[in-house]
Amino acid sequence: MVLVSVYAMQMNAQINEAGRIYFSAKAGYNMANITLFDKYGADPRHGINAGISAEYAVNEMISIEPGLFYSLQGSTFKIGTVRFNLNSDYLTVPVLAKVYIAEGFNLFAGPQFCFLTRSRIRVKTGINLIDDLLGIVSNNIDLTKYENDFDAAIMVGLGYQLANGFSISASYNFGMTNVPKLPELKWGDETFILNPDAKNRVLQVNIGYRF
Repeated sequence: MVLVSVYAMQMNAQINEAGRIYFSAKAGYNMANITLFDKYGADPRHGINAGISAEYAVNEMISIEPGLFYSLQGSTFKIGTVRFNLNSDYLTVPVLAKVYIAEGFNLFAGPQFCFLTRSRIRVKTGINLIDDLLGIVSNNIDLTKYENDFDAAIMVGLGYQLANGFSISASYNFGMTNVPKLPELKWGDETFILNPDAKNRVLQVNIGYRF
């Protein structure tokens, strides 16, 4: 075990130089959903994410990596035969702790701060004429003011960093904040706060280049 640990540290030294800051450009695939819509036959929204990060190597095995990304999220769901496509776009700021456990292979986790930039919905009935009419209208339905403009999330994942700068990673984001911004309801002297379980879930696969 000691020999393996020493070997791993020697190999990691080729990947990480203690005290150095590495910058990365990354882009990848999103498969996003919202927990509330599972009961409505939800399908994921397929999108992309792209951004940059700065990785500070504390030592050969441990790094801290904040970043800034644009991420396409949301969900699709059905009520009866009518399908709704919810497209919510976020500016995300992950702050990750990364541990290199073998040559280039790393595990990472940390908080992610998500800021909603816009949210729109499209409606599809499966009837061409109606869909054409609804398409004109629903393209202009902006739901941004009805959704929380901030989402705190937790990101966990794994990756592989090559010595030539290229990397690949996969991660899963657990949103902690409800997506819709719902008002309080009053009934006589009683006040009811609506609190549905409607949180973002996003699977991401990224490629990047570090320099």
